[in-house]
Amino acid sequence: MNVALEVRNSYENFILVKDIMYFRVGEHGLVSFHGKNYHIKKRMSIEQIHEITTDSSFFKVNTDCYVNTRKIKQIKDGKVFFEIKGAESKFASITKLRQYRLKEIVQQHKTEVAAEETVN
Repeated sequence: MNVALEVRNSYENFILVKDIMYFRVGEHGLVSFHGKNYHIKKRMSIEQIHEITTDSSFFKVNTDCYVNTRKIKQIKDGKVFFEIKGAESKFASITKLRQYRLKEIVQQHKTEVAAEETVN
């Protein structure tokens, strides 16, 4: 029996919610996506940018940066961390005003995951 393996280049064909930790929206439709071991810039239409910035999995932490709420490991000292590695951790800066709301969202996700694990 032949089983076709799906091979995808995560650098070009990433899945937004699964692969991206955060992204920044720049001028002229240029969006910079940051994954675990890479970042890639893509030019996008206004409609595409609106679609990704209104995705409920992402939260606006400052003027041009949106973080994946399901990839956050820690929020501390005005920074959102996606890994706990020390000085080399990937992070995005967050305004104090938005930090409290983001902590609530992350706690809600943790509660939902715990509830799903209890059911299973």
